[in-house]
Amino acid sequence: MTNAAKHTRPAGPTTRAAPSRTVPTVSRDGPPTNVTWAWSVRRLGRALMWTLPAYAVVFGGITFGRMDGGGPAPYLANGRILHLIGWVVATWLGLLALLAIASQLAAARSRRSAAAGLLIGMTGIALLLPFAALPPDTPVYGWDARRLALVGAGVYSLGWVLAGWAVARSKLFTKGDGVLLMVAGPMLGVGGLLIGPLQTVGAIFVLAAGIGMAWTAGNLMPAPPRNAAAEAAASAGARAVAARAATHPLTE
Repeated sequence: MTNAAKHTRPAGPTTRAAPSRTVPTVSRDGPPTNVTWAWSVRRLGRALMWTLPAYAVVFGGITFGRMDGGGPAPYLANGRILHLIGWVVATWLGLLALLAIASQLAAARSRRSAAAGLLIGMTGIALLLPFAALPPDTPVYGWDARRLALVGAGVYSLGWVLAGWAVARSKLFTKGDGVLLMVAGPMLGVGGLLIGPLQTVGAIFVLAAGIGMAWTAGNLMPAPPRNAAAEAAASAGARAVAARAATHPLTE
């Protein structure tokens, strides 16, 4: 009887309740945490996505109606300082756009392609800039400056093609945006150096893809909810620490 009473199960439901998941609220104005840090970094990446359509606008503006190819060399030869500044700004915005794409796809399945596109695009710009501003027939180690500029532009185009491929496979953006970037890649680089109007056409493709991507990126990750109690506790804790520091013997 003792053993039977000892092993008798208590009355009540025999099913185990599933644990409930609660999403903790965080304070954006309180002490920094992993959640708020990640949210702020992603917010910066979403803001950088607008450099993609900005790059298209600036690059298309300085190349519109231009029939000759090449980089900034014709601008230097003709004394067109504003167009030269625009070319430099467009190049800078293009690198920021590649960085923004890689940051938004950091957790996607195509993150390796996005990172490769960023690194290859930076390498292409590093090869393009030193020689694109030189006269085309300038000898450089047995080659001419135009040939070296075309090599750098080809590498830069490959970076944009990889970035477009990563966008198309990411499932975060539409495949059409990635295809537009892949088509525009050769026009922004090596094709634009050979045939001037291709640069403007490539900029239009990037503008069409960039507006949609920047708009979509703004809804990828919502802001963390505010918690008034946590903010009040953090403020009270900060005041208490300040009060203890004020009454410390070393501060008197």
